[in-house]
Amino acid sequence: MSSNNENDQTKVIPSDEVKQNVRKKRQSPDSAAGTEAAGRALFDSINSYRRGEMTADEYWERIFYVHLKTKELYILAEEYGSELKTFFLPINSLKNAYENIIHVCANEYMARTGNGALNEKYMMDNLRSALGNEIKAFFDTADFLSILLRKKISECLNGFTYPQIASVWDEYNDVRLQLIKINQEIADIRNHKSQSSEYYIDEDVEKYYNETKKLLGWYIHVEEKVYPKLEQRFNDI
Repeated sequence: MSSNNENDQTKVIPSDEVKQNVRKKRQSPDSAAGTEAAGRALFDSINSYRRGEMTADEYWERIFYVHLKTKELYILAEEYGSELKTFFLPINSLKNAYENIIHVCANEYMARTGNGALNEKYMMDNLRSALGNEIKAFFDTADFLSILLRKKISECLNGFTYPQIASVWDEYNDVRLQLIKINQEIADIRNHKSQSSEYYIDEDVEKYYNETKKLLGWYIHVEEKVYPKLEQRFNDI
């Protein structure tokens, strides 16, 4: 996979329905009515996926969106983890998604050129499978990268006491509490995912992506700002 700039990575966005749900929650997080309405819309979206009632465009939109998130995190995993050379799960899932997409494109091409009939059920089944494989690739990549980043943060701070770390990092206590919260949130997302192999929830993909990017930001800060100060001040320990 090759790297794209930030603009390239954010051109494809969730469906209008999902964006509206997210905006509602952000604008009035304490509003019971807003939360209930957003919950119903999300529930309908999930059930639409489960019943196979999504349109081809809705499938394509989600496939593009999840694929770009997976690509970005996979590139980061390549940069920060040499162990990735043995990490084939996302590649296998993306290969399967590619196969599904080729089937869709081939059927459309054959119908357009008059060499075959357009089989809508066949195409929708393959779009559904492609999305499922893209989602699996995303979660496998996010799992790997989030574990890798937490491990790297721990390794940087290992051997130093709480007072020592706090003496060179004013925000350490707040960040430490946020790290604990993120670890629990990631565990909840992974547990949610493991409960069903047949679902797509836009918010879970977006939330896991954001949590992983937060971990990356903290790791970079620890590696570039905190660890050198700890080494300089406590290098005799």
